[in-house]
Amino acid sequence: MRSPTLLLGLALAGLLALAAPPVPAAAGFVVNPSSAQRSHGFPADPNAAVRAARALVAAGHLHRAIAALKLYTAEHPREIGVRRFLGDLYYRAGDLESAKQSYLAIVSDFGGDRETYNRLGSVFASENHINQAIAYFDKSLPASDSVIDLVSLHRRKGDLAGFISYTRAQARSHPEDPGLQDDLGQVYESVKRPKHAERAFRDALALAPQDVGALNGLGLAMLDQGRVKDALADFQQCLGELPGDYKCTNNLAVADLDVDRIADAKALLKAAHAQRPELPEAIVNLGYIRDERGDWQGAIRRYLQALAVGPFWRDAYLNLGIDYERHHLYALAESVLLKGIAAVPYDGAMHVVLGQTYADQGKTALALAQYAFATHALDPHVRNVAKRLIAALTPASPHPPHRR
Repeated sequence: MRSPTLLLGLALAGLLALAAPPVPAAAGFVVNPSSAQRSHGFPADPNAAVRAARALVAAGHLHRAIAALKLYTAEHPREIGVRRFLGDLYYRAGDLESAKQSYLAIVSDFGGDRETYNRLGSVFASENHINQAIAYFDKSLPASDSVIDLVSLHRRKGDLAGFISYTRAQARSHPEDPGLQDDLGQVYESVKRPKHAERAFRDALALAPQDVGALNGLGLAMLDQGRVKDALADFQQCLGELPGDYKCTNNLAVADLDVDRIADAKALLKAAHAQRPELPEAIVNLGYIRDERGDWQGAIRRYLQALAVGPFWRDAYLNLGIDYERHHLYALAESVLLKGIAAVPYDGAMHVVLGQTYADQGKTALALAQYAFATHALDPHVRNVAKRLIAALTPASPHPPHRR
């Protein structure tokens, strides 16, 4: 899912690796016992059961939601959406093995299911099983949010250039396929080539003008180019096609913040969080607003809340690390950034902030090592920051004596 979160001190976009099924959710849903309910305490209707589980998550009871859904799915084994959502909650609780078994059981019971393949890819990627993750993500293509994860995995594998060339060739060989054009746009977006991404998403929209994923991708490409008014229009059009869509609601809020419409952004983020309390992006962005208003302790509470539902969500770790580093809480900064790097390997921005944490404590060698990692980041902004920091810590070579 392409949905940015706002990062302190670094203009970077965050991406959602795992999305729960798009079931309509209502803020403040209360479970009312009825004759239709069973031992799990949830309504028999699958959509209502997911809404009830989301209400528990919103109240901070993730594990209670998991326990109830486990009972529900035992009584309703043919409800694939609820079973997939249970797997999502296992993943968000950090229980990768239970998530994996849930998704594998769905594939076994229902055959090929692209949404579940996408989720299996996320689990194997979190376990650092790169080849298995790629295999499952590939099964979810085309027009899947897994493209962004595939970029990261192929980079770690060392064959990113080949993956980009393959995706481009597929799009050119099938110019009538909007999904392949969308895939190409996501690849370009991930490697920070927003103008190329814009062209690919426009090609997708020429074939499928109402495609929400391509509209969202085009809006992100506009944001990356600083064309905020165009991005606002794209996200608004996205919501016109699919009112209440989480991604576009969150992204519209990000664009609103870019033009200082703080109140509008906050209202959108609260609506997005109420709709999908199990997802971390809106929570992180609400924390960012608190940070911008000087309430860094309130922001930290939001980032920790985001990690409670997204233990592999890079931007929550990064913003926490930045806040701790800014306020000289170096031990906390080191701890959270090391956890973040373990959860999301090869992230240049976290290496930069960890390096700064070391530098502030006079640990120059450790700082330089972290900055060196960051010079290989995909984001050119991160690479440039890392190079400047290395130069600042590296003593200038003395001039040789003048020879007469």
